Amino acid sequence: MTPTKELANFVACTNFNDFPTEVISHAKTCIVDWLGVAIAGSLAPSAQIATSIVRELQGRPESTIIGADFKTSCINASLVNGILGHSIELDDVHEQAIIHPAAAVLPAALAVAERCRCNGRDLISWIIVGYEVEIRIGTALNPSHYQYWHPTGTCGTLGATAATANILNLNAEQTIHALGIACTQAAGLITVFGTMSKAMNAGRAAQSGVQASLLAQNGFTSSMDALEAPNGYLHATSQNPAINTVTERLGEEYEILNTSFKRHASCGHTHGAIDATLILTQQYNIPVDGIDTITVGTYPIAVNVVGTNYAPESSLEAKFSLPYCVAIALINGKAGLTDFSENNIANPKVHELASKIQVKNDPEYKDARLGSAWVKIRTTDERELYHRVDIPKGFPQNQLTKMELENKFTDLASLTLPKMQVKQLIDTIDTLDKNKNLQQLTKLLQINKNI
Repeated sequence: MTPTKELANFVACTNFNDFPTEVISHAKTCIVDWLGVAIAGSLAPSAQIATSIVRELQGRPESTIIGADFKTSCINASLVNGILGHSIELDDVHEQAIIHPAAAVLPAALAVAERCRCNGRDLISWIIVGYEVEIRIGTALNPSHYQYWHPTGTCGTLGATAATANILNLNAEQTIHALGIACTQAAGLITVFGTMSKAMNAGRAAQSGVQASLLAQNGFTSSMDALEAPNGYLHATSQNPAINTVTERLGEEYEILNTSFKRHASCGHTHGAIDATLILTQQYNIPVDGIDTITVGTYPIAVNVVGTNYAPESSLEAKFSLPYCVAIALINGKAGLTDFSENNIANPKVHELASKIQVKNDPEYKDARLGSAWVKIRTTDERELYHRVDIPKGFPQNQLTKMELENKFTDLASLTLPKMQVKQLIDTIDTLDKNKNLQQLTKLLQINKNI
């Protein structure tokens, strides 16, 4: 059976009872994490622009816009929620696929599930299925795919399609067509990193996934081998796609368990260096004016994506500037959402410190894909302080605690919603598999003065 057909069968035939308890539990954690990020992201300029356009266009009021006070069509909602959920760089990430798995799957699944009046158990199932499809495809395509393509936009389109195809009860043949439609829509370029268009990649992936499934449901057709064909998606977007691994142990091993949760509000490629910097500051209480030079050793992808911008001019650019991230971590003792403000970016002390940082390739990290780094600080009194982080905090082998994740959710969601509403959201997601419909959840995601 070809990968396209095998994935389609998996999507069409899998349900809640097929998943191990730990997979279901982790999926609920993914939902909590992304919703907190999305609620805070509703305040981002990119989200405000997208929301205002959809508010003007209107659309059938069937799906919730997060952090707003209105509903719109599931296609519009998936686009806007995809943008706002990826606007602040705090959503989850998968190391091998180099993808933010929630960014496209959750807004697509939530919009269509609300439209179809589904229950919580089913939403959890569809999210797991979507994660599995996008992560497996992303892992097979990378690392060469990431040279040009943004997997959250490209592979995320296929994950969003898988999740929504399951919601719409597409059979295996319809799902094959939906995946084919998704393949010909999948897009997203690395070159737009540091701009609003990076979040647009996630929004378009969610929207395209919804469109692909709705079209297939109504008889729209596509190639039956769009993934593995010689001129298909896998070969077109990777130098050497590992096609045979896409469906290896499918339904037996779940990649959702290998997702990482971010504690820094910046690109994942900066996290190892930030962690190492914070550990050094805690150990040695380094005065900023006592720093002579800083060297960061990391992997080629990180050097190329985040290692060259020493003078970011916006919050979005700063999140993709490893020198800025290390400098702000040294000065503020953290790299949270507020540390990427205009005032911090304009701070001469940050620029001066960033100019002392050298980012270089470490041959030992040549095969790394996400997060690994070491930091060496040379002080003016000629000390050399060194720390290495191969596995940043939040990765599966170095997990954030449940309390840390709930605190992250509370801190982010409270930027937009009243504290009581935030607490209700946590409780609602915790019992999501027992909810007969999603109305309680979606109501809590809106601005509502009566709650």
